[in-house]
Amino acid sequence: MLRRPVFLALLFCAPWVAAEPLQDMQKLRQLGDAWLEQQAAQAWPGVHASAHTDVVDDRLSLAACRDPVFSLPRGARLGNSGSVNATCLVPARWSLYLGFRLRLSGPALVARRNLPARAILGAGDVEAREIEYEQLPIAFLKDARLAIGARANRRIAAGQPLLADALSRPPAVTAGQRVRICARGSGFSVDQEGSALNTAAVGELVRARLRSGRMVQGMAQEDGSVLVQP
Repeated sequence: MLRRPVFLALLFCAPWVAAEPLQDMQKLRQLGDAWLEQQAAQAWPGVHASAHTDVVDDRLSLAACRDPVFSLPRGARLGNSGSVNATCLVPARWSLYLGFRLRLSGPALVARRNLPARAILGAGDVEAREIEYEQLPIAFLKDARLAIGARANRRIAAGQPLLADALSRPPAVTAGQRVRICARGSGFSVDQEGSALNTAAVGELVRARLRSGRMVQGMAQEDGSVLVQP
């Protein structure tokens, strides 16, 4: 008759050990998605990004992290897919890689008709649309001025987005050419003469050397000048 009270007394006297909270993987993925979308917004202003990190194995148990830190693997660049590293420092140290897919969409020029190879594009051959980028946004042309007058390097089907490498444009500036370098900023405008160090079409980057020997970089303009902005 005495065994039961003694057993109950031991239960009530034993110290309470709380189970350590585990990381909510769904919450971790949501934080990772938000971080990736923020990075995309900084890398490509005006582009809509929707990130989706992969499901984590249910068998993985990690201590709940107060403030996980996200980063791309060393040497990696943000793209349409890849992996992102989630690191915890407090209260426990752990690191976890999450695979992801990044859906990117925004404006781009598309062909209004079938364009044969070597066709010279006119204003009626292109139009702006909202598309989903299957490559990085920088690969797609968005300014009609960069397409009109350009030559198609290959056949482009109607409705197909125009990629920068699908067109050849006549050079606006050639290497060694004397060019007018226009520096523009808030409240000032300065024109100098210099020498172009590379050949570039309208809208492409030009490196130039001023008479003083200083090196500058700007955008090739339709009139053959180089626009430098701070």
